[in-house]
Amino acid sequence: MDVTGIILAGGGSSRLGRDKASEPVNGRPLLQWVAERLEQVAAEIVVVMAAGQRLPSIETRKPMKLAEDILAGRGPLAGIHSGLQSASHDLSIAAGCDMPLLCVPLLRRLCELAEGYDVVMPTRGGQPQPLHAVYRRSCVEAIEEELRAGRLKVISFLGAVRVRYVGEDEWARYDGEGLSFFNVNREEDLQRAALLLGDV
Repeated sequence: MDVTGIILAGGGSSRLGRDKASEPVNGRPLLQWVAERLEQVAAEIVVVMAAGQRLPSIETRKPMKLAEDILAGRGPLAGIHSGLQSASHDLSIAAGCDMPLLCVPLLRRLCELAEGYDVVMPTRGGQPQPLHAVYRRSCVEAIEEELRAGRLKVISFLGAVRVRYVGEDEWARYDGEGLSFFNVNREEDLQRAALLLGDV
């Protein structure tokens, strides 16, 4: 598909206490697991990193480029902004580097739903999931406006764009357990990821 896969790898990892992108799970960095899922949907991978961050060496079958946060220190919304600016395609899937159980059929479905929308975003328990969503380049201006105003909440710009929300009744057909939204924040999450990925 003519889609870019954006991996947000520049977070502070405050709860885990070390760089999540490099954290090994079953002998491979978390970043590798995420890239392997995204490359099954996307034509290219863009990894957004913090200035000076050292990323692990990973392999992908698709072209990969690195992008630093254009507006540094402003969280994941700034990461999405930088990723969209670096993307070769109008449509991008954004995901965190700590989400190793992305569901490929669900990612494809989110992209299919993007016609006529700027954002396609799942909700879980009534809460939007902005780090597992599809964005068009048309979001850049609205995101930039929020960032420059100091409004850093990831969903703060959604009122200015066309959004297609995907409720649990829709996404559960592809990912019944909701493992797509599982992310690694603590040691116990690493252990769970290792067990779940051992079955892949």
